Amino acid sequence: MDPRLKVILYGDPDEELSLLMRLEKEKDYPDHCKIISEFGKIVSIRTKRRFLLAIYNSKKVKSLKAPSVVPANHAIDEDCDHKILDKKNEILNEEVSDVMFGIIDFGFDFTHPDFIVNGKTRFEKIWVQSDRYDGNEYGYGRIISKAQINEALLDEFPFKKLGYHPGKSDLFGNGTHGTHVLGIACGNGAVAAKSFAPNVPIIAVDLGLNNINGSNLSLGDSVKTCEGLHFCTVTAYQRPLVINMSLGGHGDAHTGQTLLEQVIDYILTSRKGTAIVQSTGNYHQANVHTYGDIKLNQKVKIPWMFKKNDRTPNEMEIWYHGDDILSVNIYDDNQNRLLSSTPFKDEIITKDDDEVGICLHRCNEPNTGKNQINILINGKLNSKFWTIELVGKTVKNGRYHCYIERDDGGQSIFLPAIANKTHTTNSICNSKYSIVVGAYNQSDETKPVLSFSSSGPTVDGRMKPELVAPGFKIKSSCSSSSRENRASNKLTSKSGSSMAAPYVASLVMKILEKEPELDIIALRKKLFKACDTAFFKDNNFEVFRAGHGYVNPNKIT
Repeated sequence: MDPRLKVILYGDPDEELSLLMRLEKEKDYPDHCKIISEFGKIVSIRTKRRFLLAIYNSKKVKSLKAPSVVPANHAIDEDCDHKILDKKNEILNEEVSDVMFGIIDFGFDFTHPDFIVNGKTRFEKIWVQSDRYDGNEYGYGRIISKAQINEALLDEFPFKKLGYHPGKSDLFGNGTHGTHVLGIACGNGAVAAKSFAPNVPIIAVDLGLNNINGSNLSLGDSVKTCEGLHFCTVTAYQRPLVINMSLGGHGDAHTGQTLLEQVIDYILTSRKGTAIVQSTGNYHQANVHTYGDIKLNQKVKIPWMFKKNDRTPNEMEIWYHGDDILSVNIYDDNQNRLLSSTPFKDEIITKDDDEVGICLHRCNEPNTGKNQINILINGKLNSKFWTIELVGKTVKNGRYHCYIERDDGGQSIFLPAIANKTHTTNSICNSKYSIVVGAYNQSDETKPVLSFSSSGPTVDGRMKPELVAPGFKIKSSCSSSSRENRASNKLTSKSGSSMAAPYVASLVMKILEKEPELDIIALRKKLFKACDTAFFKDNNFEVFRAGHGYVNPNKIT
């Protein structure tokens, strides 16, 4: 069973659970499921906890997954570059594009001039997933219409009128992630630099502000993200659609086979004129990944280091070949053994007679065929480091990969001497057909990949990221702070692969405006053909971090 599913197995039997399910056959559902969104064999469902085991054991179900956290990729704020223009630029009333832009992120400032033309909004809909329920088909959140936004824009206090403030958690005016990304992808040039898609209608999914593991970022989950993708495709209907997702954590198998990644590939292969653009992540130097090869009866020690006085939960995932069997020993910083595990048995971790965590061990995860160990530590931890010792019980392949999950309130790391920088793409960007983007420093003539931009390849050896785009101190639209009643003509600078992805999304929309019927294979081919590789040789360019190279807008045909 999925480790996260085991965690939610016990509790109120009548509590409704949100889950992702992969069916053996399309449309052949087990009992006691309410289908919310559907992508071929993969569906999001609601069910009561009392039915969870029956659904899991049904012969109609290939895989059942609990929600996993899907945070926004960190953007690096540049606090020296805030700027307010004296006046906004005049925007011509261009013909509205037939291409739609979908964005799954958080904090969309509908009052910013970059998303308004002649006093009217460019947003078709905003689904605020964390808002009060309005009776929509998904069962949570509130869907705000274009008419409601236009009415609010006429009010002296538009955020209050609409009941949605994009910057309610932005106390210092640094600007929200979603508004900044949106300005890069489709800003009309009123304040920020004009994008390549200044006249596209916008569909936005605000994942919501949730304080999980001490994080104040947007933290949705895999179920809500899938349903956000469904919302974008349904709203776009038959129009071409480009969706940007600058989201993702550290964990999972990095083979592109999570149910969310399978949903992404289903959308892209079943719908012409569609692209999903994702940031590769900013985890290249995060020291949260290590891998190696283990032999029969060999013991491999992996030091796991914690922040001082960390009271947040911590999680490590270990993925290894389905033909192998490993066991785990866990030692604290005084080399006291906390656990000597039995393969494929779930066991409590105790320290000083107190339960401090659990070790969950799964055989042959159904989507990857790999074995999976999750070590979950609660907030009672009082250690500087632990040593995780892997023991080779049965070894035919020997390769293992370990990831420490993202924890913005107290990130733990591997000992830097054993941490590995490859295979550090974010947890949901490894599908076959998504377009994954890394970041380079466009202000340096040598165009170096930025130090934080995550590296591929995927664990199964595919190229991700597939190209790089500008990502250093990108000036773009700045949302209203929590103290403001309306956006001013304000810009802010942020760095990251989150800034590179929407740049590419803007170019993809430009392509689809000319050729709206392109399928994803032809679209990817056209985009990658427009990449420059001239700097590869001179700069020892890292292909695992740059893929096909630097995207060149002038080569887009």
